Amino acid sequence: MQKTSDLIWQDTQHQALFDLIDRIKETPFDPDVLVRLKLYAEHHFILEETYMRQLDYPGFEAHLEAHNRFREELAAMMQTDPTMHPALQVSLSDFLYKWLKLHVLGIDKKLEDFILKSRSK
Repeated sequence: MQKTSDLIWQDTQHQALFDLIDRIKETPFDPDVLVRLKLYAEHHFILEETYMRQLDYPGFEAHLEAHNRFREELAAMMQTDPTMHPALQVSLSDFLYKWLKLHVLGIDKKLEDFILKSRSK
């Protein structure tokens, strides 16, 4: 029997996303970190969405909706002033971190279990 840690690509990508989110708090603020986060998140989401389509994942629509909400939130954050106040940096980072943590432990965990039970990993 395989453990959920067998989806190394997913675990590695989640860690990279958390690392990028942590960098939002760095002083001085580097607005390029939001661009890197957007690009990496998009890469990760596309990979997960491809698996969901290929495996005919029953939770696809809800999962896609969650990804799209993250995309929208991040796009709105990218409209902020590049000389962002440190308190706002912490607030944005905390929000994204909590969102991602809940997503990984909830909806992504269900997808991970489904993938592990399928023949494709």
